[in-house]
Amino acid sequence: MSAVAVPTLEIPPQERQFRLKVLGRTLEHLGVQMYKRRDTAIAELVANCWDAGANAVAITLPDVQGYDPTNSTIIIEDDGGGMDPEAVQSDYLVIGRNRRADGAGRTGDRPVMGRKGIGKLAGFGIAEQMQLQTWNAGGTTTVNLDMSQLKLDANEVADVPLEGDVQEGTPEGAASGHGTRIELSRLKQKTAMDPDSLRQALARRFSRKVRGEMTITVNGGAVEEPDLALSMREPADGQAVVELEDNNEISYWFGFSEKVLRESELKGWTVLVRGKTAQAPGWFFNVESTASGQHGTKYFTGVIEADFLDDGDDDGTDIVSTDRQEIDWEHPKAAALLKWGAQKTRDALRERASQQGAKVVAYVYENPGLAERIERLEPATQERVKQYLKTLGAADPEDERLLELADALLRAFEYQHFHDVVGEIDAAGTESPEDLKKLLGYLHEWKVLESRAILEIVKGRLEIVDKLGALLMDGAPETAHVQGDNNLHDLLADYPWLIDPEWQVFAEEKRVTTVLREWNVETDPDPQRVDFLALSGEGEIKLIEIKRGTVQVSLAEVNRLDEYRTKLEQAEEKPIRSVLLYGGQFAFNYTRNDIELLTWQHIHDRARSHYEHYQAVLEGRSDDPAFARKIVEIQRTEEIARTGTTWRGPDLRAEGLGPQDVDHGADEIS
Repeated sequence: MSAVAVPTLEIPPQERQFRLKVLGRTLEHLGVQMYKRRDTAIAELVANCWDAGANAVAITLPDVQGYDPTNSTIIIEDDGGGMDPEAVQSDYLVIGRNRRADGAGRTGDRPVMGRKGIGKLAGFGIAEQMQLQTWNAGGTTTVNLDMSQLKLDANEVADVPLEGDVQEGTPEGAASGHGTRIELSRLKQKTAMDPDSLRQALARRFSRKVRGEMTITVNGGAVEEPDLALSMREPADGQAVVELEDNNEISYWFGFSEKVLRESELKGWTVLVRGKTAQAPGWFFNVESTASGQHGTKYFTGVIEADFLDDGDDDGTDIVSTDRQEIDWEHPKAAALLKWGAQKTRDALRERASQQGAKVVAYVYENPGLAERIERLEPATQERVKQYLKTLGAADPEDERLLELADALLRAFEYQHFHDVVGEIDAAGTESPEDLKKLLGYLHEWKVLESRAILEIVKGRLEIVDKLGALLMDGAPETAHVQGDNNLHDLLADYPWLIDPEWQVFAEEKRVTTVLREWNVETDPDPQRVDFLALSGEGEIKLIEIKRGTVQVSLAEVNRLDEYRTKLEQAEEKPIRSVLLYGGQFAFNYTRNDIELLTWQHIHDRARSHYEHYQAVLEGRSDDPAFARKIVEIQRTEEIARTGTTWRGPDLRAEGLGPQDVDHGADEIS
C-alpha cells in the first residue's frame, strides 16, 4: 500500500465490551465447517475487503522456515473505509445479516459480493483465533474473537461477549488513515502455505475487473493473471459476450494450454458472479467423462462471468453455495447456462482433439519409414491406423515416445492374424486416448507383438515338423495330384526350410529342358523332371531328388540323378552337387561319396533346432524381409491345420515356392 501512514496518538485505549449477536441459522453457517481450505477462507476475507471499498489488500503469510502453527499468524489488511465502534457492533458482529436486504447492495459504484453475512467468520476454518482491527477518522477498534467462546449448544441463541478496546488514531504500521486488519492465529494447518499457490488461487477466484480495481498482494507479490502458453484461445483476446436462450447475458473465455495443467486451480471452468467465484475451478459442466476428446480436460482452462445468477436480495434467489464453491445447477435460473456450458465444453474438447490428432498424423507421416509402412496397408486399414493416431494425439502429442507408439500400432495391423492384439486396440477405442497410449506403450516395451510372432511361428513350424514325421510314418508318396492327398513334395514346396535352412530353393518339379532354357542353353526336349533346385550359401547349386521314406533307392534312380547333373553342368559354371533325400536305404551296394545324402529323419530332427533366423522378429526389426515373410507362412500353416492336408492346388502352385529363411539373390545364378 502506497498511502502515507497516519501517526498513532499516544492515548491509552478505553476498554469496551462488545457482544456478538448470534441469530437463528448462524451456527450451521459458522466458518469452522464451511471454510476448511486456506485459499477459500482467505478469498472470503478478501471479498470483504472489496465490499469495504478497498483499493489494495495485502496478505502476509508466515515464512516457510520456522513455521509454527501455535505462534505463526496470517494477516489480511486493506485500505477500505474502516468501521467505528458502532458499525462494528451493529453490522460486523451481527452474524447472518444480509446487507443487500438492508439496502446496502453497493459500495460506491461496486456491487457487493457478500450476501449471507457469515464470510467474516471464514478465518475460523483455518485458525482458532481472529483479531479484528479497523480504523478511520473515529479511531481504532480492536475486537478479539476466540472460537472457543463461540461454541454454543444446539439451538441455543445468545449474545456472546467479546473482549476489545477503542483508541484514537491508527494502529502501528498502518499504511492508510482508514482500513481493516484481520490477524489469524493458533493456525490449524501443520505446514506453511505457499505464497505462489495462494496467488494463483486468488487470480482464479476474482475477476480481472476486481483485480484491476483492487490490488491484491501476497507477501509483497501481486496477484496477476496466470502466465499460460495457450495452443488455442477463444476469443483470441479479452472475453466474448453471449446471450443465453433465457435472454441472460454472460461473458467468457477459454483456452488449451500447450502443456498439461498440473495445478487444480487452473483446470476447467471457473464461474464468477459479481467478480468472485461461484463455481470453483475444475468444473466441466458434467461432460468430462462423456465428451469426445475428454483427455483435453488436462489442458483446458476458462472463465465465465454470470452476474445474473446472483442479482436478487432475498434468500429465494440465492443459488450459490455458502462457501461460494458450487452453483445449484438444478435451479431453473441456472438451466440455460448449464445447457450452453455443456455444449460449449463438448465442442471445445472435440475441436481440440481434432486439431491435435491432425498434428500427430502429420508428424508420423514426416517419418519416411512409418509413412511407407502405412501406405503398404490396404486403404480401409490405413484409415483405421490414422484414426488411432488421431486418438493417440489427443492423449499427449508432445510425448517423446510417440514414434515408438506409432510403430507398435503399425505392427499390430501388419500382423493382422494377431486378432487378439488388434481386438485390444479396438477395445481401447478412439474415445480413450490414455488407454490407447498405455496399451501401445506395453506392446512396445514388452515386445508383445514380437513375442507373439515368434510363439506363433515356432508353434507353426513344430506342427509342420510333426506333419512331416506323420507323413514319413504313414509312408506318404512323393507327390499326388488329387485334392486332399498328403504328399512329401507339396510339404517341401510349402516349407523349403525343411530341406536345409541355409539353402535357397529356387525351382521345383521342372523339366531339365526348361531349366536349361532358363539358363540360355538350347537342348533337345527332355520329359524328365528334377524335384528341386537350390542354391547353398557357398554358391553351389544343389540338385535335389526326393524318394519316399519307405522305399529303397535303386541304381537306376542314382544313374538318373547323375544324368540330370551332367546336363545341367554343361550350362552352368557354378559347381552342381547332387542331393538325395531318402529313407536311408539302398537296393544295392552304394559306395560313392559324390552325392550328398540326406535322410528324412535327419532333416526332421534338424528342423527343430534351427531358428536363428527369428532374431529379426525377436528384435522387432519390422523392416526386415524375414519379418514380413512370416505373415504368409503362418497363414498357410493355419490353412493346413484347418484342412488337415498339405495339398496346395493349382493356384498356390502357380504362386511358386513358399517363404524361406535365406535369400542369396537371383543374380547369383547365371
